[in-house]
Amino acid sequence: MFFPDIAAAFFTAALAGMGVGGGGLLVIYLTLAREMPQLEAQGINLLFFLSSALPAIVVNLKKRRLDFRRILSLAVPGAVCAVLGSILASEVDAAILRKVFGGLMVIAGAAAAVKKGGN
Repeated sequence: MFFPDIAAAFFTAALAGMGVGGGGLLVIYLTLAREMPQLEAQGINLLFFLSSALPAIVVNLKKRRLDFRRILSLAVPGAVCAVLGSILASEVDAAILRKVFGGLMVIAGAAAAVKKGGN
């Protein structure tokens, strides 16, 4: 690892901590700046997410802020869709996946900009 990697990790972690979606930015950094294959970058992003989610769960458990009924109602269909998405992604060309991901990032950024401009 070299300094730009460390800086990118801190930057995306700080953004993720503020709820901005630093994980998506990490994938963009890894694919564009480090020329990493997208699936590998998404795997690293998953580890990034899990390492930040675990402390959040512990804190929210201690503060009794978790609604387990809601968690189950979201986690079960989320897990099913994740498996289906993984199967679909393994059948689709990586170039198409990259374009779809880029398009979703543009849409998400535009939606956030419009929402922020409306406040």
